[in-house]
Amino acid sequence: MSDPAPLFLVGAGGFGREVAALVEALNRQAPTWDLRGFVDDDSSLHDTAVMGLPVRGGLDWLAHHQPASDVALTIGDGTARRSVADRLASLNLQPVPLVHPTVSVHRTVTLGPGTILCQGAAPTVDVQIGAHVVLDQHCTVGHDAVLDAFVSLRPGVRLSGAVHLKQGVTVGTGAVVLPGVTVGTGTTVGAGAVVTDDLPPGCTAVGVPARPQ
Repeated sequence: MSDPAPLFLVGAGGFGREVAALVEALNRQAPTWDLRGFVDDDSSLHDTAVMGLPVRGGLDWLAHHQPASDVALTIGDGTARRSVADRLASLNLQPVPLVHPTVSVHRTVTLGPGTILCQGAAPTVDVQIGAHVVLDQHCTVGHDAVLDAFVSLRPGVRLSGAVHLKQGVTVGTGAVVLPGVTVGTGTTVGAGAVVTDDLPPGCTAVGVPARPQ
């Protein structure tokens, strides 16, 4: 058995703490990751501890001191996640995907680099999940759905079959997207909304049925 791989979490906020717990759950099944702490560009966090794990420094610290370590990008906001992903790429750091042990990923589901699937997430079959997508707790994703890069699903989202979420879409807690709907790039769907028709890019849609504001 190989030794656990060194891992740093990039982002020490609330979602970073959730992912730290995810890594602990993975390690209880089999020692997979040597979780060495967080990195975060918020200098007020440097040399503190989060969940008992040290916050070592920012991305520059990581590049200079731990360039061979694996990283996971643990920022909940999709726009901020994209900005940090671009910086990691410039440092030749490719975030690893992390999948909670409660999640079953069918052989017809594709996961992009840096994707994080939290406890109870449930992609079904023939689902395409792009780079740096986050499925928070207890989301369901129906057959033939496509989630482009930097999509964020908050807890309890329900995506029906053949939904297409374009890059950077955020779907709020408990929202529902009905079959065959396309949501445009960068759009935010409000918590509890029900999306019955296609949505344009760059809007915020709320209500039942969801309408752009």
